[in-house]
Amino acid sequence: MIAEISAIVAGVNAATSAIKRVAETTNDISSISSFLSTLGGAEVELARAQNSGSLSEADAVKAALAKKQIQETMQEVKDLFMVSGNGQLYNEAMLAMAAARKAKQAELAKAIAAKKKFWKDVKEIGAVVAVLVFLVPMCLAILIGYLTK
Repeated sequence: MIAEISAIVAGVNAATSAIKRVAETTNDISSISSFLSTLGGAEVELARAQNSGSLSEADAVKAALAKKQIQETMQEVKDLFMVSGNGQLYNEAMLAMAAARKAKQAELAKAIAAKKKFWKDVKEIGAVVAVLVFLVPMCLAILIGYLTK
């Protein structure tokens, strides 16, 4: 989990510094879109890591600081869009990111459900095999013993 949080933090730092460089050097707001998606993805990964409950104290602090940095950078990006007269574009981008997150969460939920179903099926098959291997021969042995008396 330490490496995962560190990778997320590194991605957030890179995206933040890139956004600031782009904002200082150009008025082309579309060049920020890839960094915006990086921040959005990092935000989702941080939330997933925090919700897992398996973060160490140091990782929890890193995650909280990274979350704060993401929020501040997202506000700066929003301000850049608003100042450049592209407020509607920002709103559309946020809606698209939210839809992408929901789709990803649905995909993850589907994968988790499939994994649970797989293990349930394995347990059921194991129970049937156990019955066939142990119970049926035991019953046959008892029946044969009873019939031969």
